[in-house]
Amino acid sequence: MDEYINFVQPAPPGLETQTPLVLIHDGGGTPVSYYFLESLDREVYGIQNPRFYTCEPWEHGLPEMARLYANLILSVVPSGPLLLGGLGESMNLVVMAILSNDEGFAVLTTCAGWSLGGLLSLEVASILMKNPAVRVVGIVMIDSIYPLVAPQRKLNVVPTQPNFSPETKAQTRRLVLESFKLSMSMVERWIAPVWAGCKDPEMIRKRAELEKKLFPLGPRASYSGAHSEVSNAENLQPLPKTILLRCSEYVPVALPDVPDAISRVDTVRDLRRLGWEKYPHDFTPTVMGIPGHHFSIFDEEHVFEVSTRIKLACKMLEHGSV
Repeated sequence: MDEYINFVQPAPPGLETQTPLVLIHDGGGTPVSYYFLESLDREVYGIQNPRFYTCEPWEHGLPEMARLYANLILSVVPSGPLLLGGLGESMNLVVMAILSNDEGFAVLTTCAGWSLGGLLSLEVASILMKNPAVRVVGIVMIDSIYPLVAPQRKLNVVPTQPNFSPETKAQTRRLVLESFKLSMSMVERWIAPVWAGCKDPEMIRKRAELEKKLFPLGPRASYSGAHSEVSNAENLQPLPKTILLRCSEYVPVALPDVPDAISRVDTVRDLRRLGWEKYPHDFTPTVMGIPGHHFSIFDEEHVFEVSTRIKLACKMLEHGSV
């Protein structure tokens, strides 16, 4: 799997011993957006979708992807401290979760929200929390909305449209667009992880059935309890501490024939926690504002502040100040 990890940032002089950060790709399948971040004061790596070039669908969706990525994470965590995060489906979303093991801290892309990175974060966290050698410290979401309350098929909702530079090759554009298409399909049929406090017995039942199907695909033997059934609500893990970095502006949408058009990422913008209030668990992420709208997060005028907030959120979770 080493060929799917890209070197994004070197550690600044004097900070070579800081915990490295590994970021999971966005819905476009590549970690390219991470190259826009300012220095995060540590080595930064990015994970690419192993099926980006083949466009092969994931039969079991996001949970199957998360199990593969969890194996990749475990292959590097034993070698030392690790930070891992994930980019959202919109190519403008960074989500990460902080974990620790006996050798130090690890930040995992245990993303949440409708974006691919956020959802994968929750999935990966739900797997690793069942590993007694790993302790989940928290999750950081950047403008990640809960997809299961966002309207999917309304005529005025504009789907995600990636922004390509003039230099982007035609083949790359085609692969990215296909990756987004496959990501949307997985999001729409996603059965989210269940946690302590879930008040939806039907959701608990469906998730238990899904995990039984995934057991043959599950992580290696070091996950001794990773395939334990979730059908018993008393055995569910508590949600990790979470910080939600939230844009206040709406994405500009201009469609002459649809005067009330709105970007899909803004359909729950009027909710303070971007729809996570509806997640059937006791989930109350700490909310921090960031400048711009969802698709301008990595613009030159915003990226410094976004990078600063990511660093601050990581420190807050590491120090237990959430």
